[in-house]
Amino acid sequence: MKKIIDENGRLFGKVSIIDFFVLLIVLVIVAALVVKFNLLDVTRQGAGLKPVTYTVAVNGVRQYSVDSLKPGDVLFDKGNGGNAVGTITAVDYKPAVTASEKIDGSLVNGSYEGYFDVILTIKTDGIVTDGRTFSGKTYELNVNSNRNFYTKYTSFEATITGLE
Repeated sequence: MKKIIDENGRLFGKVSIIDFFVLLIVLVIVAALVVKFNLLDVTRQGAGLKPVTYTVAVNGVRQYSVDSLKPGDVLFDKGNGGNAVGTITAVDYKPAVTASEKIDGSLVNGSYEGYFDVILTIKTDGIVTDGRTFSGKTYELNVNSNRNFYTKYTSFEATITGLE
């Protein structure tokens, strides 16, 4: 009866066990790349980009920040490696309100003087697949997610509030 691993560390006396594991790792990497680029809808080369529109809420910013947000500006996300995630198509704003507690413990909405709540409408090219929406092919857009956005003129934290 032949041993599986001989005294030189070879499988069945022919292949080194280290060579076997290196070959196995290479095969796993090749299989993963085939799945990623040919079988997944999101990263498939032939997947076409379509227009995607989403809204972003920016709460409690000053007038100079509102003035620096203009339609046509490109929006970037710091969490996306600084890549563009769309173009601003509309900027709507109103005076900010904040919840304030009264002496009796009840909450009322009061004005937050000198600050504004801004709604940005963003348009980008993306993919909608399996109930998930992506800007480009890799940046996932999720409603109610907080992101750190910036434009050429300002940066701000905002929440994605809607997808169309």
